[in-house]
Amino acid sequence: WTNSAGWTNETIDHCEWHGITCNSDGFVTDIDLRNNNLAGQFPVYSRTYVTVIEGEPLPESWYDTKYGLANLYYLKTLDLANNKLTGTIEYRPLYDLYSLTHFDVSGNKLSGELDALVTPSLTYVDISNNNFTSMRRFEKYKVSSLQTLRFCDVSNNTIQNDASDLLKNIPPNIEHFFASSNQIYGSLPESFNSLQELRHFDMSSNAL
Repeated sequence: WTNSAGWTNETIDHCEWHGITCNSDGFVTDIDLRNNNLAGQFPVYSRTYVTVIEGEPLPESWYDTKYGLANLYYLKTLDLANNKLTGTIEYRPLYDLYSLTHFDVSGNKLSGELDALVTPSLTYVDISNNNFTSMRRFEKYKVSSLQTLRFCDVSNNTIQNDASDLLKNIPPNIEHFFASSNQIYGSLPESFNSLQELRHFDMSSNAL
């Protein structure tokens, strides 16, 4: 960490930790730790999915202290860009963060599968400049008001997907889409012809 003020002192209120912003009720709304020399795996803890560590059941006290991102239901902005995060992202615990609109993990060393719609409420997602090798196709949500994604950057990874399948259900309100310098192949789906809000589009340096 370049700046870990508050994070290692349990006597300091979490709203006073470096990079943390809270609302008037003390719930975390924004995390901004970009360019902070963070290392390790993407920090998703979930009391629902973790019950045992190294073969030993977790004590009850653990459930009251280890929350992590998956339980920050008021979180609006997460910016962990330009750090040294590695490994894969477990997306499932994040899907219920319906207040999350801004998600930026660009400039790390994350790998595996990429999901540009971490939650359907996102308007901005930047996962560029990592080591992702595949990308989940966009899901078509039944509630149109949730199709809010405006900005999406997944460039400079090694994504190896068929463009026609990957982008078939791209959110209709997308304005900026960048996926250059990957290994995406095939052709664009016909649905691209109906993207009336699209302003900037770059899929150069692929196998299209």
